[in-house]
Amino acid sequence: MKTAVADGLRRLAGLVLITAVAVPVFRILDAPHTGVTGRLMAGTGEQQWRLGWVALAAALGAGLVLGALLRGRAVRLFERLGQALDSFRRVPFALALGLLASLLTVWVTFGIFKAQTVLIDASVQLIQAGYFAAGRLAAPPLELPEFWSIQFMVQTEAGWVSQYPPGQALALAVGVLVGAPWLSGVLAMGATALFTALSMERLLPERRVGARVGSILVAVSPLLLGLAAGYMSHATMAALAALAMYCALRADDGAWGWAVATGAAVGWMVITRPLTGLIIGVVVTIGVWSRGIRTGGSRALLSRAAALVAGGLPFAIGFGAFNRHFFGSPFRLGYEAAAGPNHGLGFHLDPWGRPYGVADGLGYTSAELVALGRDLLGTPVPVVALVGGYLLIARRLSRGERILLAWAGLPVVASALYWHHDLVFGPRMLGEAAPAWCLLAVLAGIGLVDSMRRAGGRVAWASEAMSVALLLALVYGVAYGGVTRLRRFASRVGPEPVSQVVAPALGFVHEPWSDRVGGRLAARGLRLDSVRVLLSRYPPCVLQSELDRLPVSESLETCRREEAADTRGVVGLSGFLWRGDLPGLPGAGVLWARDLGPQLNARLIERYPDRVPLVLLPPGAETAPGSEWPLVPYEEGMAALWAEPREGGAAR
Repeated sequence: MKTAVADGLRRLAGLVLITAVAVPVFRILDAPHTGVTGRLMAGTGEQQWRLGWVALAAALGAGLVLGALLRGRAVRLFERLGQALDSFRRVPFALALGLLASLLTVWVTFGIFKAQTVLIDASVQLIQAGYFAAGRLAAPPLELPEFWSIQFMVQTEAGWVSQYPPGQALALAVGVLVGAPWLSGVLAMGATALFTALSMERLLPERRVGARVGSILVAVSPLLLGLAAGYMSHATMAALAALAMYCALRADDGAWGWAVATGAAVGWMVITRPLTGLIIGVVVTIGVWSRGIRTGGSRALLSRAAALVAGGLPFAIGFGAFNRHFFGSPFRLGYEAAAGPNHGLGFHLDPWGRPYGVADGLGYTSAELVALGRDLLGTPVPVVALVGGYLLIARRLSRGERILLAWAGLPVVASALYWHHDLVFGPRMLGEAAPAWCLLAVLAGIGLVDSMRRAGGRVAWASEAMSVALLLALVYGVAYGGVTRLRRFASRVGPEPVSQVVAPALGFVHEPWSDRVGGRLAARGLRLDSVRVLLSRYPPCVLQSELDRLPVSESLETCRREEAADTRGVVGLSGFLWRGDLPGLPGAGVLWARDLGPQLNARLIERYPDRVPLVLLPPGAETAPGSEWPLVPYEEGMAALWAEPREGGAAR
């Protein structure tokens, strides 16, 4: 009876995965209420959906031709390669993968991203890491918050602090302390590959070659490399999940200390990304220990549960104290303090004031799963459909395969319940499950080929075509597709200041008009969700006039000037803040601040008389992303940006 139920659930999971990428559910997102993000994901999903099936057909066609020419030699070659791969000793193999992953991350960090952040999320966590590295929990409350208020940083009575749980900032602080913030991502990627390789051989003893091939794909995954090089918390989560699984497997041998280490790894996961930390933490502990618990009974369960709690309790206590200090309660997260209760899980209005319903959750999940193949391994071939097909035809799943399926699948369900989605770096909300998806893709490919060979006849002959097709898809992804995708993300990298700064400086950054207005609204105490709604409903000119309390006769002239100031070019402040002196801390470098125009800037210049005021001057509106911008004397910058606008300029 249990076997029949398990088989039914396995086949149902396979059918759901195939349906999710075969049926274009993401088209639901092409609707007015989803905003720009929904329409972009619908468009990306449509493009990838069409490309994926065409690529699969092309790969199978090439496989059929090459399979017919090779006449069985390809499968024999793959078998010999598998035997050679199996001959390497376990620890040296894992160390080699860890080193490879680390070196690739260094290359992406400096060669593509120029050691800069791609998303504001990472910039904010690096700002927080800077305070941790300086021995502070946060900045003191800002004196002039309009010059520094940015998304995802919260002004509280206890200080100016990141909305994010502190786990990622703690990891980044390790690199900040030694003057190399990028080091944290390199170590995270190396640890992910290392502990995945060590874990999978214990978890999948009957699929040793598949475990090793899957571990190689983890080390070269474009999705993981981009997240690690971009300072993102998903890469840290993947590393902690791999570490927790390795420790849990070692504890499965009966060593109590390894169970404590498992609890510590899971604890760090929870204070990094609470929801997926809990989900994956349960999978890699209870899932791994289930066999030992069945044989050892309640005593084994209690012993390991006690060790797990002992390892995770310090993190839970610290997290609760941090939340209470800044946000008023051990159980109130920074997300809610920043953007209100609508930031939480469930189907409701999101912090932008847009409805997020069940249909939207299905649409976003469909888009993410369609894009997973392209971004996970660089190949447009639908990896999720491959895994789904294997679940449909597999005779049974081993314990290790079931754990991997839970690790890969449960974050998908959690993501569907959460309103925020995007495809920067790919489906990054599934990043912490990327190692599991890599392993499942390999196991599914091998499983499908083996099933075809066992079937005999013409189906057995087609197994060679399938083998060649999958190999071609992987080679394309690793050698070209993944690298091309990562280079596209580099367009989000901000400019680099040209001038060398000798004296302590105050560097003004010219943000878009809407961001300047948003910063001033946040400085008045408005929560992020309120700021977002105001900016989405009213033109900047209206909000600017209200902030300045201008009569109608003067507001038009002011708005024209604000609009004209942006024509030369704009750039975000957050990408600079973490690279210089931080507000509230001493320093002899550049303290970056928002340019609010000559009149308001004078207050900040007066506050920092020992700093030389400078302006990061946009060279022109058509400047390419990532180019160098001159850091010029203050008077020159103000004259260039805030000169009187020409007659006839429109006020938005």
